[in-house]
Amino acid sequence: MKTVDEVVAEWSKEERERLKDLIKDCREREKELIENSRRSRENLIELTDSLTSLFSNSCGIREKANEIGDALLGVYLRLHRKKMPAA
Repeated sequence: MKTVDEVVAEWSKEERERLKDLIKDCREREKELIENSRRSRENLIELTDSLTSLFSNSCGIREKANEIGDALLGVYLRLHRKKMPAA
């Protein structure tokens, strides 16, 4: 994609003079667009890092929950065996 200056360079001197206000506005908007694009990329990288961390933490929580579930099952089975009459 061409920049404002690249497009304007193709115009005649008269066209540039006649449209100087428009050129000025376009240059300002182009700067804003570049800055907004840069910030969007940074935010996307930050969001990706956050989601990766969230996924990693959720996997850790799931593993701990499974360990706790297994431990509780073991406790339940021991308690249940003590209540059973001897055969």
